[in-house]
Amino acid sequence: MANNDDKPEAKRAAPAARSKARTNDRPFDLWLHKQLHAMYDEIASEPLPDDLLNLIDKDAAAHKKEGSDEPSEK
Repeated sequence: MANNDDKPEAKRAAPAARSKARTNDRPFDLWLHKQLHAMYDEIASEPLPDDLLNLIDKDAAAHKKEGSDEPSEK
């Protein structure tokens, strides 16, 4: 499991997002989990770009007009 002790509080994953170490995890699984978190936690915590948020809002509005709750398959 990734150790966030070296990161400031603001850069740490939310407590709900962090999972407890399971005793039945194999060493490779623990290593992989730690490495993936080390590589991608900072990126995953970045806010979404405004352009992407605008596209999501636009698509949601279009589906609301159509009366459909299903995501589009474009």
